[in-house]
Amino acid sequence: MAGNLHSLIRDLQRRKARERRGLVVAEGIRLVADALEGAAGIVAILAADNAARGPAAALLAAAAEQGIDTVVAPRREFDALADTETPSGVLAVVAWRPLALEALRLDGPAVVLVLDAVQDPGNVGTMIRTAHALGAAATVALDGTADVRSPKVLRAAMGAVFRHPVVTAGAADLASFASRGDFAVWAAVPGGEPLRGGDPVPARLAVAIGNEGAGVRGEVLALAQRRVTIPMRAGAESLNAAVAAGILLYQATHAAR
Repeated sequence: MAGNLHSLIRDLQRRKARERRGLVVAEGIRLVADALEGAAGIVAILAADNAARGPAAALLAAAAEQGIDTVVAPRREFDALADTETPSGVLAVVAWRPLALEALRLDGPAVVLVLDAVQDPGNVGTMIRTAHALGAAATVALDGTADVRSPKVLRAAMGAVFRHPVVTAGAADLASFASRGDFAVWAAVPGGEPLRGGDPVPARLAVAIGNEGAGVRGEVLALAQRRVTIPMRAGAESLNAAVAAGILLYQATHAAR
């Protein structure tokens, strides 16, 4: 099994393989534990020999109780397969894929975060984690956004993908989704309408955050009922995309409707 698992992990370093197989690699004790506790299905676990005898021992015991196969490899072999610079010594192959937009069913009041070609995997993962933490109903990653299945996105999301609906879709599909679900669309743009505490917020709202350099694309802007911005001190630099998303989501999810 060890050789087959090693080959599978190498294959999953490619985006097309992750998409085709419906599998991702979750690396790190915390992330594997989240996958174990969440709704994700762990196919197998690979652990470095020194981690299996030390910090990962309890995790591997819990996995064994669930009947999950674990392969223990020499540390050098594990490090050659790991994606991080300082590997913790455990990773898991997990059956997980994002939802299709037509499969997302949301009833009642709901705030959805829309990522419009956000390219930095760290930003994407942080936004998914933030959306989950603040009670957003789902995160929709439009085409051009960093692969939500990538190891860097999964690590930045810190397990949120296993608990929070993540959807991939084309920008052209957003219009029908908003119309079908009666979602108002707000687009975050520089120089937009300042969004302040106490502003009325629609019961069903999609908040679009654009590409780090180019911003929200034209076809998404065309759907927006409001183009909003976060008021800032004069002369301040624009906020990181993930920070802006967190502020806007907090206001949207905590507003009195």
